[in-house]
Amino acid sequence: MKRITATIFLLLSAILSGAVTNTGILEAPLSGKFSSRFLIVIDNETYASAREEVAAYIDQLESEGLKVVLLSGKWDSPEPLRDEIRKIYKKKPVLEGAVFIGNIPVVRVRNFQHSTTAFKMDEQKFPIFESSVTSDRYYDDLDLEFEFIERDKKHSNLFYYKLREDSPQIICSDFYSARMMPPSDLETDSHELLRRYLRKVVKAHKENNPADRFITFNGHGYNSDCLTAWQNEQFFMREAIPSAFRTSEGNAFYNFRQTPWMKFSLFEKMQKKGTDIFIFHEHGDYDTQYINGDYPAVNMLEYNGEQELGETSPVSDVMGPLTVAGASIRNTFRRYSGDRQESFRNTMMNDHGFRSSLFSPSVLMKTKVSDSAFAANINISLKDLEKVKMQPRFSIFDACYNGSFHQPGYVAGYHVFGDGETVVAQGNTVNVLQDKWALELLGMVSEGARIGFWQKEFSFLESHLIGDPTFRFWSHLSEEINSALAKKEKSTKVWEKYLSSSNPNLQSLAVKMLPLFYEGDLPRKLYELFSESSSYSVRMEALQRLYTTGGDYMVKTMVLALDDPYELIRRNAARYSGFSGDPELIPMLVNTILFSNESKRVQYSAQNSLLMFDHQQVIREINTQGQKRPDYTGQEPLLQIIIDFFQKEFANQKESLTMITDKEAAFASRVSAIRHLRNYNNHRQVPVLIKVLEDNEENKEIRIMLAEALGWFRLSINKDEIVASVEGLLKDKTLDKELSDELTQTYLRLTGMIDRYD
Repeated sequence: MKRITATIFLLLSAILSGAVTNTGILEAPLSGKFSSRFLIVIDNETYASAREEVAAYIDQLESEGLKVVLLSGKWDSPEPLRDEIRKIYKKKPVLEGAVFIGNIPVVRVRNFQHSTTAFKMDEQKFPIFESSVTSDRYYDDLDLEFEFIERDKKHSNLFYYKLREDSPQIICSDFYSARMMPPSDLETDSHELLRRYLRKVVKAHKENNPADRFITFNGHGYNSDCLTAWQNEQFFMREAIPSAFRTSEGNAFYNFRQTPWMKFSLFEKMQKKGTDIFIFHEHGDYDTQYINGDYPAVNMLEYNGEQELGETSPVSDVMGPLTVAGASIRNTFRRYSGDRQESFRNTMMNDHGFRSSLFSPSVLMKTKVSDSAFAANINISLKDLEKVKMQPRFSIFDACYNGSFHQPGYVAGYHVFGDGETVVAQGNTVNVLQDKWALELLGMVSEGARIGFWQKEFSFLESHLIGDPTFRFWSHLSEEINSALAKKEKSTKVWEKYLSSSNPNLQSLAVKMLPLFYEGDLPRKLYELFSESSSYSVRMEALQRLYTTGGDYMVKTMVLALDDPYELIRRNAARYSGFSGDPELIPMLVNTILFSNESKRVQYSAQNSLLMFDHQQVIREINTQGQKRPDYTGQEPLLQIIIDFFQKEFANQKESLTMITDKEAAFASRVSAIRHLRNYNNHRQVPVLIKVLEDNEENKEIRIMLAEALGWFRLSINKDEIVASVEGLLKDKTLDKELSDELTQTYLRLTGMIDRYD
């Protein structure tokens, strides 16, 4: 009550003195020893409704040594709020984090897709609501420069901004941040949800709870359904949370294959008391967690909805005991119409042996209700989540759109603000790359770091925390590690100590911090760490850091990484290889596509990367390895199928280049071919692409789009040629402003540091 009274007094004093009109900063004098600060930004209405709970939250944080600054107001635009945050950030002690509570303006960013992991929607072709990225990097990375576009016409709290072309092009947040934004589509008032939630947070902070129990789940279609990827995650988790492997209840690894109705098993697991961390690897949407997919795993149990039709029904005759497949096929059939529906039916009958009676009007009518129930039971919806009392303190959604807090209802919001024990979740506001290292540095969380500090290391536009970013699990290292992260980012003494530690969690964190404090040859140091370390997480972290620097040591490391025992390292090395284009990598990539069938996702990445290399060298290497290895004895047709695939793809690339250079070709076709270069950096085409870029007689829009596409060639062996061309063009003072701006952005992307620590 003492804190509540003090807070109310501060607010009344500010109002009476005329200090508060639209906003007010409420900060009690420093009465204890605080080494860092935390900012609460809350709108006036929400603050008035939850003043007591907010005060209790402040009390708890300050008892932990974290000085709280409370900023309450009503903002009709993000810009004045950002200005106020900037003023607060410049004061001492250091501002380590912030949380945005309630109705705080939501920024949706454009012209910054290169800082997402996967989002590449055409901003000109698609509506602004669909093609923008919701991101609080607007607030927590104060170096970025934005240009206002417009306020959303339907949703008054959404504001659209583009990243300026002369802005830094890399995210490096000044402090961690999170959103406390309860879903607004529930029957329970959002203010009541927040009050209940804050009481839960304070209770959780008072516990001395170590991170020693976790659950992971892999959904249908994720990582190409590769069981090696799923199984290998145990390598990393044993290092990240070793205490979870002391008992049988400490760890659990689930997979969609375990039952056709996996979501009901997940409901049980999500409500398991004592769970600390729950990791969802899955596909998703803002309102759905995709679990089993349209064609789930089946067993010998019949689908009950079809049994009701009787033993002699056409359905029983068609499907027998595997009637789950029948429901899936009929639901797909119902979604189609016309020629597409007829084509689907013929494929199911001719290629898979199903009878025509499966698609008869009578069967479709009789099974409509049961098939609908089947469709509802393969995935998790918001309606499902209303009834589940989540127990994990911390949930990670390695999924698309689950963190879309700009939507009235969103998956992460239902987990966090539901009637359970979850206090914080990480989610993404748009689609996310499946091959992203979603659990990077998770070990620092088990060592007691605040969740916010962990999130800060994810420099992606779409990645956000929902809930309390200050939450931490108990550890004897907690105070030390949080102090280091808040105040000693550039301390050689601290990070050298962690780098030489036998604890892989501390060592991995030090590797991530190397660009901040290491004064020697950084790429060489990272190569040595990768070569010498026995830790999966340290090697993966070293590979990640080398990916940001490029150069000869990156290629040397990737040659080793393509043969690493950890699937995730092999997968990302295969992916990064394509962005390089160095021919030294071709033999290992070819070996992967020919002889690594147990690692589907690694093969997929290697296949895509090989498409970015010289086609003659690739085909020659496939022939050489395929003919020499006994693995392919008697499999010449299979080898030819692989060669035919690459020859066809390389021919398509040649056609695309012809399309780009043909001024008479359809504009839309040229644009499509240029946009393809963002995912597939065809290094051998760079000289021709530069000629198009430098052609003053070329269509201006084509040159602008090509300039943007070449900005994705950051690791290319041809990068220096691109940079030289861009520099030359920028010297022309008569150049069109739009083209000049895009060239400026590309130049900064290609020459700037990837981790902006300078």
